[in-house]
Amino acid sequence: VLKDATLFFSCSTPNLATMIPAMDLIYEKLTMYSCNRQYHSSIRLAVQLAKATLNQYYQLTDQSKVYHIAMGL
Repeated sequence: VLKDATLFFSCSTPNLATMIPAMDLIYEKLTMYSCNRQYHSSIRLAVQLAKATLNQYYQLTDQSKVYHIAMGL
């Protein structure tokens, strides 16, 4: 999922209309991976850390005036 997102955003200029749904999809996939007992516990822990990093980006987005303006449209 991360490779797909990287390739997608490398081909064009990202904007809020595409960024937020992509972040939602990544978060959903990371949640699925972190709960999957098929993966080693160290992998699940690394995925949880990635989710924490993504949450920090969500918080930064919430603090952005541009985000609030875009959501109001």
